[in-house]
Amino acid sequence: MSEYKDIFKAESEEHLQQLNESLLGLEQNPKEMEFINTMFRSAHTLKGMSATMGFGTIAELTHEMENLMDMVRKCQVAVNDSLIDILFECLDTLEALVETVDNGGEVDITSLQAALVKTMETTLPMDEITGSIATSTSVIENEISNELQAATETVSENDLGLSENEKQSIECSTLDGNRVVSLNVTLDESCVLKSARSTLVLINVTKMGEIIKCQPSEEELEDEKFDFEFTVIFATKTTDEEIIGNISKISEVKTVIPTTISQSASDDQNDQEIKENKEDVQQSSSAVKRSDTVKSIQSVRVNIERLDNLMNLVGELIINKIRLNQLASDLNAKHLDESLANLDRLTNEIQTEVMEARMVPIDQVFSRFPRMVRDLAKSEGKQINLVIEGKEIELDRTVLDEIGDPLVHLLRNAVDHGIEPTEERIKLGKPEAGFVGLSASRQRNSVLIEVEDDGKGMDPANLRDVAVKKGVMTREEVDKLSDTDALNIIFMPGFSGAKTVTDVSGRGVGMDAVKTKIEALGGSVKVSSVPGQGSSIKLQLPLTVAIIQSLMVTVADETYAIPLGNVIRDVGIKASDIKTIEGKEVVLLRGEVLPLLRLHDVLDCTTEQEEKENLIVVVVERMGTNIGFVVDQLLGQQEVIIKTLDNKLLKDTKGFAGATILGDGNVALILDIATLI
Repeated sequence: MSEYKDIFKAESEEHLQQLNESLLGLEQNPKEMEFINTMFRSAHTLKGMSATMGFGTIAELTHEMENLMDMVRKCQVAVNDSLIDILFECLDTLEALVETVDNGGEVDITSLQAALVKTMETTLPMDEITGSIATSTSVIENEISNELQAATETVSENDLGLSENEKQSIECSTLDGNRVVSLNVTLDESCVLKSARSTLVLINVTKMGEIIKCQPSEEELEDEKFDFEFTVIFATKTTDEEIIGNISKISEVKTVIPTTISQSASDDQNDQEIKENKEDVQQSSSAVKRSDTVKSIQSVRVNIERLDNLMNLVGELIINKIRLNQLASDLNAKHLDESLANLDRLTNEIQTEVMEARMVPIDQVFSRFPRMVRDLAKSEGKQINLVIEGKEIELDRTVLDEIGDPLVHLLRNAVDHGIEPTEERIKLGKPEAGFVGLSASRQRNSVLIEVEDDGKGMDPANLRDVAVKKGVMTREEVDKLSDTDALNIIFMPGFSGAKTVTDVSGRGVGMDAVKTKIEALGGSVKVSSVPGQGSSIKLQLPLTVAIIQSLMVTVADETYAIPLGNVIRDVGIKASDIKTIEGKEVVLLRGEVLPLLRLHDVLDCTTEQEEKENLIVVVVERMGTNIGFVVDQLLGQQEVIIKTLDNKLLKDTKGFAGATILGDGNVALILDIATLI
């Protein structure tokens, strides 16, 4: 089974995410049983997978969870904070257990099992159980009662051997609008792995409904203590045709026969149609045989390393394409133009396909935050309404892997620093529940992620005072800052507005780490705030960090690449227009005072040229502020492949995001605007 571990982990993580999302929904809507039904299906599938793989502890814990959730479905246990907390603890433990499947580690679940048993022993009084499953009118209640009585009689006549609890499950299921089906499945006599096939059947059944009983039992099926035939009784809204189609496609399944044993209490008007459909199915064939047609595979799993290697090869292909174009231009070989044009088109198409294969929905990161915000809000005694938008937006996997921690910092700050305590919000006339928004949107060749809240906001004057008190800036320095610039104090190393150090905040490393990480990805951070109304922090991120559009410039006969995402415009100015303010060069451009930096000085390049009267300035943006770079020459825009500076002497050098190989074979450094200034 070792070769299936990676698949098991991937699918288990999906089911655990589904469990977390459904449990969060159940906490908000305790009377919505669809959440508990979804959880039951996911837990049951996870149990079957882990039992098949031989991970007994996972199967044991999910089985105990099933028992508790089954009692909730039967209205025997109330959905309260205690139950929600114990189920969340189960999910955390399951996540830890799934992580240990590679190294064979164990996690002690004894105390958790005891807590589950204690929760299950706290049953509701009988009158509350009755009240929970009663309908709103006596007329409907009588109709349902008659229907259920008939269904129970049918069950007895068919001698299905149902226990009282199983009969009660049928009652709850029919009240929810389901019908109960007895599904008879026969495997091929040549089937060797009967346990695996029966598990696949049960997994497919749980996707269609809720299992009430197995004959033989699930344990006996897992231990292969049956011949080739077994029966599954389950509640579902799925039609017989769909059931047959879903189960028949499983390999080595010989026959599939569904039989309705209890109709939905809300489907009286459809009874005759269901009977007619059932008779048609039985008349056409007493047993539906599985198709021998081999279906084509629509998708495959690809290891991340293969995608990375493929991306590197595409990068090398593009470099050689640029080199060929350069050679053709130097040789003035017009007969090569058509071939090179086709090569250019094909290379671009390959690049696009590989880039698309690396794109991943941002929901893979966003989906972890509702649980985190819920736990943090509960620990601080706050009510938080987290609203997530743009989960379908896609980012390169490399970028996506890096933004998780920065978003954790921003959301924790919004809950901890931004949202006021409930009592304070009530006094201010705000809703008791604070609003925290997390959104993603596509902006041309980048993605904008915004974290906002309706909390206390940030006061620039207070930030100036804290910066002086913390010793990160002097009073003279902070007094020169505009209110907009003062908000950026929060990104300075060592700055924290928290009065005490906790496990959530107060150490002065969070926002600095956010800025460093985002800028390392070639992105930017912008903050805005209104005291008393809330704050907003926007992250501008590139779609990918492997291939970027750049503006190529020369400085002292060396070629450099400036990421186009940072470039606002390029302009020509006269040297005589340059003024000096407090020892720094500036120029008045379109009514804006633009600070100037000569790249000769910044990059420490020697030049023997005399001062030119006409200068070229590339205007770039950094954290909402425009700065002009004085360069020698503009070479135009070019697509470049980023090669990281892995050399120990270069990788920590500030000012450079990496290097690229030009068409003539020379190497050009890519400027990192965030750290260069």
